[in-house]
Amino acid sequence: MLAQRQEGVGLPAEGEPETSPRPVVAKALTSLRNQAGKLRYDAYRRPGLPLTSGRMESVVKQRNQRRKGAEKFWSASGGEAVLRLRADPLRDGAPLEAFWQRRQAAATGQRRYSRAG
Repeated sequence: MLAQRQEGVGLPAEGEPETSPRPVVAKALTSLRNQAGKLRYDAYRRPGLPLTSGRMESVVKQRNQRRKGAEKFWSASGGEAVLRLRADPLRDGAPLEAFWQRRQAAATGQRRYSRAG
């Protein structure tokens, strides 16, 4: 349909304003043709993959709010540690799995208090 519209309005002329119909249609058609290999929504839907970035944008917004919120100050190493912990479940092999198993096995249910000396 977009190609038909391009035929109807014609190709953009040199120096024509970007907001004129001909350049707008030409730009949209070029973009669509360039991205055609990635626009396989049926292939993404079958395994249940998301079709939009909304979920990821929401996660990024939440992380930024928690990390950069008012009166929150992180050192570079502290921020990096939190990001690694949050990303670990998404990684192949889950390198922190052994750590969490050791920690759970060693848990006594009691807090360690330092002795005042």
